Amino acid sequence: MSASRDEKTGKWTAQCYYENWKGEKKHKKKRGFATKKEALEWEREFLKSTSANMDMMLGAFVDVYFRDKAGELKERTIKNKRYMIEAHVLPYFKNKQMNEISPSDIIQWQNAIRAKGYSQTYLRMVQNQITALFTHASNIYNLNNNPCKKVKKMGKSDADKLNFWTKDEYDCFISGIDRESKYYVIFEILFWTGCREGDDHVIIRLKLDKPSKYAGLS
Repeated sequence: MSASRDEKTGKWTAQCYYENWKGEKKHKKKRGFATKKEALEWEREFLKSTSANMDMMLGAFVDVYFRDKAGELKERTIKNKRYMIEAHVLPYFKNKQMNEISPSDIIQWQNAIRAKGYSQTYLRMVQNQITALFTHASNIYNLNNNPCKKVKKMGKSDADKLNFWTKDEYDCFISGIDRESKYYVIFEILFWTGCREGDDHVIIRLKLDKPSKYAGLS
């Protein structure tokens, strides 16, 4: 490993040689580091990424993952996955080694993500991204312990289903309600207008002295 300082700019440059997947020797250089330590750290992580050593940081492994998946995933899928990983995974694990992330770390991460109030389906999509990273590391690069396997997934794969009455079901129900009752008018309005539960208190105001007429709405 080597790092050199540009006397004009005061910035450091890291450079190294490595072998690609074809066995060809390649040269890699990156400029613009503020310190020698940063330059050498980048070089160290880059060399780990070329061999996918599981001592590497998760942030570096993300690049390995997308490099491997480039021919398998569509461009839009990669873009969406990158967005979720960069927004929800890297802020917590970017500088943590792959083989040091524990099930406990995953649980604490899940709690932090849940606290943001996302829907159950979005939580599952975010969960799927970190699970995909560790599954790939385990299957392809022999990561010994996959922390995601020991933790229950957060979120739900399907949104909660909404149940609606058919007209026949509603007719059966409303036939048991007294037509002179204020509740008859309320149920009629809720069913035929599609108002949600609670809207009868917020939106609909009835003149209870004339419950059988819609003229009471204002």
